[in-house]
Amino acid sequence: MGTRTLLRGLTLAVAAVLPLCGPAAVQAVQAAPSTAAAVAVCGHTSAQPTLQQGSTGDATVEAQCELDLATKPSRYTPIAADGSFGSGTQTRVKEFQRCAGLSADGVIGPQTWAALNSWAAQPHTCATQGTAGTAQATVCGHTDARPTLKKGAKSEEVKEVQCRLNLAMEPFHYPPLTVDGDFGGGTEDRVIELQHCANLSADGTVGPNTWAKLVDWSSRNAYCTPPHPAGHPIDGLDTAKYQHPGGAPIDWKAVRASGAEFATVKATRGMNVTDEYLATDLEGARAAGLAVAPYHFYTGTAADTGAAQADRFIAAVRATGYTGKRAGDLPPIFDLERMDDGSGRCPTYGTVADAKAWLDRVESAFGRVPMIYTQKSFLDDCMGSTTAFARYPLQLADYRQSITQPPVPNGSTTWTMWQYTDAAIFPGLRAPATGDVFNGTRADLDKLANR
Repeated sequence: MGTRTLLRGLTLAVAAVLPLCGPAAVQAVQAAPSTAAAVAVCGHTSAQPTLQQGSTGDATVEAQCELDLATKPSRYTPIAADGSFGSGTQTRVKEFQRCAGLSADGVIGPQTWAALNSWAAQPHTCATQGTAGTAQATVCGHTDARPTLKKGAKSEEVKEVQCRLNLAMEPFHYPPLTVDGDFGGGTEDRVIELQHCANLSADGTVGPNTWAKLVDWSSRNAYCTPPHPAGHPIDGLDTAKYQHPGGAPIDWKAVRASGAEFATVKATRGMNVTDEYLATDLEGARAAGLAVAPYHFYTGTAADTGAAQADRFIAAVRATGYTGKRAGDLPPIFDLERMDDGSGRCPTYGTVADAKAWLDRVESAFGRVPMIYTQKSFLDDCMGSTTAFARYPLQLADYRQSITQPPVPNGSTTWTMWQYTDAAIFPGLRAPATGDVFNGTRADLDKLANR
């Protein structure tokens, strides 16, 4: 997979919302109306008759497949989706019903269907873990055919691929695909992610080797999970309004308890946007014990606005109590990347001089050398491969799983933070965040954070 250029501006905007997990999930399912519209999560049928031991047909296949999707996040090995409701299916139905806080009678009625639709479409976890069992050959129930497939294909075999991808990819990092039989860009991207996990040629085509790995991982208690950069154990995350779906707060104590040690929090964008969660997140993260930095998203949509953008940023973060010199304060961060309008274009009026105007103004205000969030390819393409930013510490974004270090811009020799994924999941958050690692020791982080 080539260099991904979706950085903070676009990645966070399309972050998938995570469901509740554990006891909260049970409460949500119990509270949900049983009259919710029926959906064919696995792509077989939206008919949802009452099913019990002895039932057969498409609705049974759909139920078995949804049971697999619903229970695998709790480490249950999939059951056979063969359209025959036998004792194995009945056992799994009872296990699922207990997970969902329902009466465990082994019968799939309206309430169990509603819970299945919810749990299969978005991942939840049970209070107890399943145990590994025998891998099943038929877990999605569409077809046993294994033709070579690529973007543009439309078929039952594509449904099989999409369903198996949902079973093979760790669901809290890779939101489930819609099983519609249409091999579009989202399916291609997910295939590429699977191929990276499996150390296969990442071409987005489902050939024999990809089929083999897909079938293996989807049929047993195994997942593809995003790799963590080796040798960099200090973790952090980036947050903005997108980590607050429906206004949900971030539980920063839970984030810290999970092992995260630093956070960068969106403060401002351009000339007229202040993130509505700046004050609560910046101080909430700091109070929980994380090292914190506010960041500004630069928008080169008008000429010579760097200094004015800096003034807005300075005022906004000072209002939260940030000084840059308190214990826990990391340097302010300048987010320098492509336009966040979906075009992928360079900032129209973005220049080295205008970026420097922001950096100089903020450094003067806080007495700290700001950090720059960027990417070598951006500086090469949009800033003429400048070396003007060589003195600044760097937070570099690069999501490729094939690299062990992000490439540094011309003139720079190292990096301070590496944003290595756009699908980091932290306890305490209701939506994925971009995840980072720190290039140094804990003592180095403490020094940078005035501790």
